[in-house]
Amino acid sequence: MKLATLEPKAHLFVCANRRAEGDPLGSGCAERGEAVYGALKREVAARGRVRDTWVARTQCLGLCPQRGCAVAVSPAGRYLLEVEPGDAPAILDALAPSSAAR
Repeated sequence: MKLATLEPKAHLFVCANRRAEGDPLGSGCAERGEAVYGALKREVAARGRVRDTWVARTQCLGLCPQRGCAVAVSPAGRYLLEVEPGDAPAILDALAPSSAAR
């Protein structure tokens, strides 16, 4: 095992879990999560923050919103619910101190 030399300031885990049709817990974040993942990746790239803000797809986070998707924010230990693609700028604004370069 080797310790990574590059660590992000923030790592966003976007639920894109798909459940079987008829699952009592619902369909999962699925396409909604994929859309949020894409929006976050584009926003991170547009701001030139690919080295300090990582975005990853994940499976179930254990929080199943009725709309949008769930996003876990590390290392803050926060969970965002009902995240929509249009929320990407606000999420990144909340991660960075006001003095951060865009």
